[in-house]
Amino acid sequence: MNLIESLQIDVPRMTSDTTCIAKMNLNEFHKQPQGYLNGGATLAFAEIIAGMMSNELVGSHKFGVGQSITANHLRPVKCEGTLTALGTLLVKGKTSHVWRFDMIDDAQRLISQVTVTLAIVDFDR
Repeated sequence: MNLIESLQIDVPRMTSDTTCIAKMNLNEFHKQPQGYLNGGATLAFAEIIAGMMSNELVGSHKFGVGQSITANHLRPVKCEGTLTALGTLLVKGKTSHVWRFDMIDDAQRLISQVTVTLAIVDFDR
């Protein structure tokens, strides 16, 4: 089992040239000791989606690797239901991509906002 399967991330999809959507099904695995969503799970979710979406955009000879991630966790949420990531590609450079994700709960509340920077590198590096 890989991290994507462990986190229960559904296959993300591009909704336009610069936006994407993905969902993560929440359960006991995602909890911190107090029963709320662990912020680390949210960060991993964002970085995985950013990499997958950038890899779709750069072609078969390059790929995106995480370089920087920042987050503001705005509201605690119990580990139930689904966390939806609405992504926007802010920068699409030759050597880096920057994604911003709004993490939304089932009640359509903003839970976290995460920014991920990826280095775009060659496969033969």
